[in-house]
Amino acid sequence: MKNKGKNELYELARLILLIMMALFTTVLIVLNRMLEWEIWMIPVLITCTVICWLIHISGKMAYRTQLYISGIVLIFMMFYYTVNVPTVYDSTGLIILVLVLFAFCGEKLLIMIGLAAGYSGMIIHLVLKSETDGLILKRSNIIRVVWQFILILLATDFVNRAADAWRKTVNSFQEKIDEVTEENNRANNFLANVSHEIRTPVNAVMGLSSVLKKESLPGPVMDNVTAISEAGHRVAEQIGDILDYTEIDMDKLSVTKESYMIASLVNDLLVQLSFTNDYGLDLVVDMEARIPSELIGDSSKIKKILWHLIGNGFKYTDKGGVYVHIYPVEREYGINLILEVKDTGIGMDDEEIDHIYDKFYQSDSNNVRVVGGLGLGIPIVNGFTKAMGGVLVIESEPGEGTTVRVSIPQTVTDSAPCISVRDRENCVVAGFLGFMTTGHPKIREYHMEMIAHLVSGLGVSFHRVESREHLEKLVEETKITHLFVGTGEYLENRSYIERLADRMNVAIVADRGFDDETDPRIAILAKPFYGTQVANFLNHSFEDTRESGEEVMTCPGIKTLVVDDEPMNLWVAKGIFETYGMIVSTAESGQEAIDMCEIADFDIIFMDHMMPAMDGVEAMKRLRANAQKKNKELCIVALTANAISSAKEMFLSEGFDGFIPKPVEITELERVLKRVLPKSAIQFEIKAEPVEQATLKKASQNEDADAFAVLERIGVDTTQGLKYCQKDKNFYCQLLTEYAKNSEEKIKNLQNYYAENNWEDYSIRTHAVKSTSKMIGAIGLYDTAKFLEEASKNKDADEINKKHDEFMIRYEKLMNTINELFARENASDNEEDDDILEFEPAGRKEGGEGNE
Repeated sequence: MKNKGKNELYELARLILLIMMALFTTVLIVLNRMLEWEIWMIPVLITCTVICWLIHISGKMAYRTQLYISGIVLIFMMFYYTVNVPTVYDSTGLIILVLVLFAFCGEKLLIMIGLAAGYSGMIIHLVLKSETDGLILKRSNIIRVVWQFILILLATDFVNRAADAWRKTVNSFQEKIDEVTEENNRANNFLANVSHEIRTPVNAVMGLSSVLKKESLPGPVMDNVTAISEAGHRVAEQIGDILDYTEIDMDKLSVTKESYMIASLVNDLLVQLSFTNDYGLDLVVDMEARIPSELIGDSSKIKKILWHLIGNGFKYTDKGGVYVHIYPVEREYGINLILEVKDTGIGMDDEEIDHIYDKFYQSDSNNVRVVGGLGLGIPIVNGFTKAMGGVLVIESEPGEGTTVRVSIPQTVTDSAPCISVRDRENCVVAGFLGFMTTGHPKIREYHMEMIAHLVSGLGVSFHRVESREHLEKLVEETKITHLFVGTGEYLENRSYIERLADRMNVAIVADRGFDDETDPRIAILAKPFYGTQVANFLNHSFEDTRESGEEVMTCPGIKTLVVDDEPMNLWVAKGIFETYGMIVSTAESGQEAIDMCEIADFDIIFMDHMMPAMDGVEAMKRLRANAQKKNKELCIVALTANAISSAKEMFLSEGFDGFIPKPVEITELERVLKRVLPKSAIQFEIKAEPVEQATLKKASQNEDADAFAVLERIGVDTTQGLKYCQKDKNFYCQLLTEYAKNSEEKIKNLQNYYAENNWEDYSIRTHAVKSTSKMIGAIGLYDTAKFLEEASKNKDADEINKKHDEFMIRYEKLMNTINELFARENASDNEEDDDILEFEPAGRKEGGEGNE
């Protein structure tokens, strides 16, 4: 870094030298033909020039080596010209020009070689002329020749002096640049150190205020505590910005590449934004369904880019709102992920756009509210984008808002759409959405664009209606399955919309602050209204209305052993496998599984990978070794959260018969079961639902829907959770209850591990939270737990500090919400559930035979 500027100047001089070589080669070729010089020199000249350019383009040789090769070739050409030129005086200018170029390349040796070659060429030229033409130099000609020699010598001395002065000036400026750079680095280090020091007391403020908020405090005191908490979060955010910028400015930014789901990233971001100030503005999130569901890239930096761009949009907008459009552009390596953020704010002129990349710069306009923050948003976005190999473009006009477009290359691991509706052929959707409560025309336009992209991506039949009369006519003529209604439309036509809930699935796209009582059959989709919400609503309906007589797969009587060190994972797996009619036993360690297999036979064993004392691979190998001694065969399937792209191949190569990632995907589970079990072990039967059960199910749907709607508002994808539970709502509710069980103890243990820097136990605990969170559909929390697990394995306290507080707040909030939602059910069913939640493996007391 220190001599970067100096080297760039020398590089420029060398490039000029190469350009001159190419031009001089052309001149020599023309003169060769005009003056009938040696024709064999033409290919020599061309070859030498091409070689020099190829060396330069490849960039494989050291700077000085390239310079000397090019310099020697140019000296050779100069010598050839000097010897053959008609008059010796014509070579003086060329010799001086070559010496000037060498001087500015900073190499005195080349100057002396060039001077010697120039003199030699002139002398040989005079000798050859005198021999061929019998030329005897007159006294005046001798004086002219001597003068040419002196002129070249004087020019060489002048060039040397000028080059020395130039080099001294360059070195002087370089020293000043180095000093400024060093000062800047010291300032950045100071900011980073101060930020780290401030973070500890800020964390204490945030933690204690969150504790106080749970207490029953008087209203004014609670308001003060809330204000303290919000201020702490703002300071923590600014500290994070400072740390991010110092990493960018000091060129220490690292980019990670890991698999992530864009839908989870956006959902997580929106949950975070729900706790921030939106200044009463609209946020429209248009995430196109055609984006591949799983990508490889740095998801945390992509999320921060969106965070800063949305935050800037809010800060510099008085009326209207912010439109976020996320879409893919296909490329050979995967896709370019486009993050486009538009606002209806004050806009910028060209001068402001030029300055916006500068750190600490903020718009000076008097037309905007007093803007907070440090002015680091766009510099951080720009730094992150460049680090990931992307491009940032800003378009703006004063008074017309601003558009920021970021393009980031990403590879694709799962090309399936990130949002989908399973029964789209039978899905007929109507939208009574005029966005009447949105006062800004551009925001209405953005909403319509989002809906158009969503309908196209999901491939569902959609009818937009603009009035009640139009809706009534559509309902009479078409069998509508789903109706989306705007807040204003619902309030104006409440009784009619609620009657429609008898015939179709109805959802209100609710503005923030909408708290009117509604028919319990009507779902509430809180703004920002976006694709995942819509898909969840559509998929819920189809899951809840499964037709009787559906054919289901069963494996009756199959003796199954599940091995996992996490009790909740055992309970979930046991519940899933029992729905297939399997007889399920459980073991909490590899050694326990070995002991159980000594006294009982199992048709199939599902083995976790990451377990203390003995991991799943070692346990599998010991089980196989013991079975071989008895001439038995074992079917062992890896059932693990280690779902990286190479995991499946690794487990199969180690000797597992199959691989199923956690949380369990039912389709993947059934595919593996069909492959590893004998055909005789698998049956298909028609599962009809009793009338009484259907009636009870219908009665409980509204209550469940309300609870699930609350969970979705805080980032839980209940559709995903139900899918892991084979669409069994009762099982899913039990799973949620178990997830939140002993919440205080779980929070306390995590906080203690964090405070004591006990990263080994912290890693084990976050691993458990990761797998269980994905089971219930808390994908955002799963991603954060995954990040913390990796960071704690690497004992990277700085990375853990970035996420720990946010993780704890969201984890605790989720468990508290679940406990509040299901407290009444838990109280009534507590005695029955005690037996279930003890996680006592079936058959363990009776020798592992699976006796119930």
